[in-house]
Order: sequence, then C-alpha cells, then structure tokens
Amino acid sequence: MRTTEHTEQHLPRIARLLGFEGEPKWLTIRFATSISLALEEKIDLKEKIDFTNGKLYNLEVITGKGKLDLTGEQADYNDFIALMVANVQQYTIMSEREFEKTLEYHCERGFNVLTSSLRDNSDIFEWIIQEFKI
Repeated sequence: MRTTEHTEQHLPRIARLLGFEGEPKWLTIRFATSISLALEEKIDLKEKIDFTNGKLYNLEVITGKGKLDLTGEQADYNDFIALMVANVQQYTIMSEREFEKTLEYHCERGFNVLTSSLRDNSDIFEWIIQEFKI
C-alpha cells in the first residue's frame, strides 16, 4: 500500500495528536483510513493521486493480515477492513490490488481530513464528536 509525501510528512504530527506517538505507523494510517471510511461520500478512484515521495507498506502491515498480537490473539483485520471498504464504496472487491488501491485513496482522504481540521491543541474526543455529530 502506497502513501503520499503529504501523508508521510504529517504522520508524526497526527500520531502525536492522536496519542499514538511512539506507536507503529500503521496505527495512525489505520485510524486515518477509518476516518475516511466513516464519511458518507464515496471516494473517486479515478482521481489522480501523486504517490511520488511517499512510502510503500505491505498490506499485511496495514490490515494485520495473518498476524497475531503480542498475546497470541488474532490481529488480522484484513477481511473486516475489506468488508468495510466494499460496504462504503458499494461494490465487490475483485482483487487484492483493487483493495489496496481503495485503501490508499481512503488513507489519503483521511489524512487530508485530519491535517485540515486538527490543531495542535485539539482534543481528539471533542473533534470526533464535532466532526461526526455524535
């Protein structure tokens, strides 16, 4: 799964604001992706995104495919995330690359939302309540 330069540039700041500082990057990437998946509008997979100067992560790192956590419990969220993506986008995922591409777009949108609306003094819980009108 590819990220953009924008995502990589803002990843440390967003991780700090979320309380994920010192945690693996996939945690922040997964959170940003989830933010995008929580939005009502679909993403446009035909939109061009420049992945130059970003990074490449194995899909297994992002979704936990085939992984166990430190206590030996299941940490594989690949199927769950794929179902969320299919539900939000309202289509059947036909290949792993298609799934990866869709996650890339959701990740980018999630980081765009987080970087444009979170401030250094933001309370993440207040932000979630405001943003999603909970």
